[in-house]
Amino acid sequence: MSKKFSAPADKLVHETKGYINAQIDNVKLHSVKGLSEGTSALASLLLIMIVVGAFVTALSFAFVLWMGELLHSYALASLIAAGVLLLVLVVLFLLRKQLFKNSFVSMYSDVFFKQEDKPMGLKTQEGVDMAIWHTEARIKEQEADISNAFTQVKEFYSLKNIVIEGIPAAVTSLFGKKKTQKK
Repeated sequence: MSKKFSAPADKLVHETKGYINAQIDNVKLHSVKGLSEGTSALASLLLIMIVVGAFVTALSFAFVLWMGELLHSYALASLIAAGVLLLVLVVLFLLRKQLFKNSFVSMYSDVFFKQEDKPMGLKTQEGVDMAIWHTEARIKEQEADISNAFTQVKEFYSLKNIVIEGIPAAVTSLFGKKKTQKK
């Protein structure tokens, strides 16, 4: 009888725990996304700066050194060296997502999630976006469940129900224990 009386409160506790866990997962996913995007941007910028620095240096010295003497044209030598470095810069720019962002997603998801708790597809930025969408949908469901459970608790523990079911259940529980103790 007391199980029936505590069931709505137990359901409210269960729904609240699920909601809190979903919120924690949501924070983790947003952290993975933000950290991977920030680290990717920083690494890309750093690499681009290094290549641009090398590009400028090559433009300055390639003309004076080796290629100018080989081609007997310092202008042509400078253009060739600059073209090669420009090509490297373009390739790095086009591959930046594969080289940086997705590798950071995988690294950060390993930091924030245990292997068995990791959402499916959490290896790419798109996978993080999909996991966030699923988690936010789960949070909305949990909010609805908590609201429903709270309404049930409020209705169940109304003054009318306490008088009709709670007091008799408490009396039965008290007297039922005395009978079993005498045996």
